[in-house]
Amino acid sequence: MSHSNSTKAVMIALTGNALISVMKFIGAFFTKSASMLAEAIHSTADCLNQIFLLIGKKRSEKEHDELHPFGYGAEEFFWAFMVAILLFFGGAAFSIYEGIHKLIDPHPVQHVGWALTILGISILIEAKSFYVAYSELRKNTKGSIVKALKKSIDVNLIVIILEDAAALAGLVVAFVFTLLAIYNPIFDAIGSLIIGLILVFVSYSLVNELRKLIVGESMPRVDRTRIKEIINTFEIVVHVNRLKTMAMGRSNYMLLVSINVEDFAKGYNIEDLVEQIKIEVNQEFPQISEIYIEISEK
Repeated sequence: MSHSNSTKAVMIALTGNALISVMKFIGAFFTKSASMLAEAIHSTADCLNQIFLLIGKKRSEKEHDELHPFGYGAEEFFWAFMVAILLFFGGAAFSIYEGIHKLIDPHPVQHVGWALTILGISILIEAKSFYVAYSELRKNTKGSIVKALKKSIDVNLIVIILEDAAALAGLVVAFVFTLLAIYNPIFDAIGSLIIGLILVFVSYSLVNELRKLIVGESMPRVDRTRIKEIINTFEIVVHVNRLKTMAMGRSNYMLLVSINVEDFAKGYNIEDLVEQIKIEVNQEFPQISEIYIEISEK
């Protein structure tokens, strides 16, 4: 996944959420709808989240230095984690609070037609943002979207897809419960509570995925197996003792390998072997930016 493609998804999401946020706040002011206000706060939090992602991308591109010899790629994991925290406190907590407040003191939703129009337009904008991010994710992954998200370490796409999925679900809930609130204002409060619970679930899912990356998630088993197969194709390789990988940033891994070679292998044979292993592994797995190979005789 290229950085530019991932950034494109973030910028589209930021633009869409900024527009949606303004519309929702205007709608919430005139309709007095708790669901609409919860969605407005949610969209505002999403805007800040996308700014965090852009900050993380910028900082992750800094050159390595003495204190950070492997670079700053993991900066993106940290800033994405901040997104999850903001999504919980800025979106979920407020939505639940607003829902409880309106349960205690319900009042009719005003200008329902305007509210539904704004929500309908917002659904179309969010759907476009989701489609762009989903298309970028699908360029290099197969299988279900859940498996694709678990396999990907492009935190920008992970965040955008989960955010947009939550936004679409929240908008549908807000639309339905705003309609129901015509008959009973209590449904407006219930809609806000459901939106809050959706955001709790999404923020938890995001934190769980990012936790794995922050503590050093490995490449998928199928990829590690394939790397072993590549190494074992060389005649002087006797055995792969250890093979470890670790995510270091968006689409960026480190590979550590320990192998045994034949006793007759000379120094120049080993030098050629190391170089060829790096070349062939990188041809199939260009996302591996650091390769370290330890050689020992059998």
